[in-house]
This record gives sequence, structure tokens and C-alpha cells, in this order.
Amino acid sequence: MSTKTNLNTLYLINDSTKKINLEIIVGDEGQTSLLTVRLDRKIIQENHAGNLANIEIGKNNELNGKVLKITATITDTSTKTNVTFLNIKMSGGVLARSYPLYKTVENEGDSANYYAVIEFYKP
Repeated sequence: MSTKTNLNTLYLINDSTKKINLEIIVGDEGQTSLLTVRLDRKIIQENHAGNLANIEIGKNNELNGKVLKITATITDTSTKTNVTFLNIKMSGGVLARSYPLYKTVENEGDSANYYAVIEFYKP
């Protein structure tokens, strides 16, 4: 069973006023999910079902040292596959990045928990 459900990384930013955007793609065909996104202690999204469209997190010059935390539970409700995944896409910083996470669950109806910590860092 392949698994990568945790992420702990830095996202490089600069001194500009360019907006940092977040997009999250969850599950596979027929998978259901709930996710929560926080920036430090501020809740950006809570118990959001499905994909999260491109949303603004803040500006480069406002985010240094702040931490983005994403928690998600994806339930395998598809009869076609037992693969669950979470793809976190960040843009607007030094580089656009994509962070794919995944887990194959044993049985239809099983859930996978995902946890990501992304710290904004200006070198």
C-alpha cells in the first residue's frame, strides 16, 4: 500500500505585494472529502467539501514566518479505485509549487487523513 499523507515544507516568498494563491484538489472520481485550512490561528476554510478553488492567502510581503496548515479527510466512496489523493498547489511566490499527497486505502469506504504544514519563508 503506497502512502504519503504528510507534508512539512517551506514556500519561498519575496518582498513584493504579489498575491499568494492556494488551490487544493482532493480525491479521485467519486471520492468525498472535508478539509480545513488555517493561516497561523486564522481559519481560512473550515470543513470545506471537495476541491478548493484558487483562493488568496495573502501578499508576499505580509507572509514571512507565517504557517499554513491544511488538514483533510478523504473517504473512498468510489467503486473504481481505492486511491485517495490531495494535491496542494501554491503560486505567487518565488516559484509555483505542487505538493501531491496520496494513500491507497484497503477497502471501499475507508478514509485517509492528510496533514500539511507550509511555512512562508523569505530568504
